[in-house]
Amino acid sequence: MSTITNSGYEILQYSLCEGWINNLYDGSDSPYVFTSIEEAIAELQGEFDDWQTEIEAGERDEEDGYDISTFQIVCNKTRVAYELDLVAGKVVVISGITNN
Repeated sequence: MSTITNSGYEILQYSLCEGWINNLYDGSDSPYVFTSIEEAIAELQGEFDDWQTEIEAGERDEEDGYDISTFQIVCNKTRVAYELDLVAGKVVVISGITNN
């Protein structure tokens, strides 16, 4: 994972209190910023795979899984926010919208 500031891609999660925020930190106060959208998708796919494995093993209630619609990937340079979906268990980009 990369920590390049003001460039790259961030995974954001929607919070009722704070809106869209980056919850992934690099061990300091800096949020993770990925060098490519593919790298960000791979990270999020790994998280969803882990959560599904925990559900199947009975370690996590199915109700405690995460909804893909609460995540998006944002390009810091263009401010395009990519909406995501799960198709056959795989994270895919379904659209991109520009945030001003």
